[in-house]
Amino acid sequence: MKKNAVLMILAIFVFASSAIASDTKVYGRMYYQWMMDQSDGSDNFNEFSVNRAYVTLKSKLSEKSYVRITTDLKETDIDGKTRYDVLVKYAYFSAIPDFGGGRLTLKLGLQPTMYFATQNKLWGRRYLSKTVGDLNKFLTTSDLGFSATVALGNDGKYGKVTGAVFNGTAYSDLEEMNKQKDFAGFLMLTPLSDNPDFSRSTIIAQYYAGWQNMAFDTMQSGDYGRTLMSAGAMLGYQNMLDLGIDMHWQTVGMGAGTQDMKASGMSFYGTLYLGELAKDTRFLSTLNLFGRYDMYDPNTETDNDAEKLMIFGLECNPLKGIKASFNYRNETFDNNNPDVKGLYFNTLFKF
Repeated sequence: MKKNAVLMILAIFVFASSAIASDTKVYGRMYYQWMMDQSDGSDNFNEFSVNRAYVTLKSKLSEKSYVRITTDLKETDIDGKTRYDVLVKYAYFSAIPDFGGGRLTLKLGLQPTMYFATQNKLWGRRYLSKTVGDLNKFLTTSDLGFSATVALGNDGKYGKVTGAVFNGTAYSDLEEMNKQKDFAGFLMLTPLSDNPDFSRSTIIAQYYAGWQNMAFDTMQSGDYGRTLMSAGAMLGYQNMLDLGIDMHWQTVGMGAGTQDMKASGMSFYGTLYLGELAKDTRFLSTLNLFGRYDMYDPNTETDNDAEKLMIFGLECNPLKGIKASFNYRNETFDNNNPDVKGLYFNTLFKF
C-alpha cells in the first residue's frame, strides 16, 4: 500500500509537470490539527495530526468538457495501527452537451454525492469537522456512477436539479456486491439571489434510495433496502451573519421478519463575521465567531442512545488560502457514557 501511494503521488506530479502544454490545473488543500483531550482522566493528552490532504488535477478537454482526479490522504486503522493511505476520491469526466442548451451537465465516473458536497460549502469548515450526515456515515461522499444536472436560470442563478445512479458503495471500498443500483435526486435553490442582502441564502434537499452493499444470492434485496431523506438551508445576511440547518432521516432494512432501523441526524450552525461590525479595524476584519450543535439518534425506536455534539470557536482568515480556528468541542451521550471533550486548533492550507 505504501509503495502504491508513493507511485500515485509521483504519477500526479509527473502528469502535472507534463501538462503545461494543455489546459490543466493542479490544486489542493491540507487539514492540519492540534488537539488536547479534556475528557475526565485524559491528563491533557494532546497530539498533532494531518486529518486530510487532497490533491486535484483538472484538465480541460474542450470548452465544454473536462476530467478531474482528486487523491485523498487519510488516516486508516489496520490491525490496531494508524497510518496514512492515499485513495482516489474523485475520478470523473464532465461535459456540457450542446443539446442541453448550456444548462445540462453530465458526469461519469467516481464523483461527489451532491448533497454532502453542497452542505460542506454551506457549513464552510470541512477542515474542522465533517457535517452531521457525513460524520455519522449516513451516505458516502463519493461514489461510482452517472449524473445529470440541470441549471435553474442563467448560469444556475436560481439553483440546480441533479439526478444520479450509483453503485451504492464508497470511494474507500469500491467493490460492488450485487447487481442493484442506488438512485439519488438532489435540489438546490437560491430563491433570493436577486436580493443583495440575502443573495447567499440557499435551500437544499435530497432523496436517496437503494440497497445495502451486500450479496443477495440467498435473500431478497428488498428486505435490505435503505433510504435517506435530507434537507438543509442556510440564511446568509449580507456578509455579516450565516444561520444554517442540516437534517437527515435514514431507514435501513434489517432482513425479512424484522423491523427496519431508523436513524436521524440534525445540525444547527451559525457564523458572525466580525469584520462587518468593525470594518475600520484591520485585525477584526479577519475574524469570525461560529458555533454548531448536532443531535444524532442511531435508532429512533430505542431510548437513551442519542448523541449530541457542540462546537464553538473563533476563526481567522489571515491570508488567501489559509484558515485557522481555535475551538472547543463537547460530545455527550444519553446512555450516561462519559463526555468526550477537547480543545482544538485547526488549520486549512489551500493552493
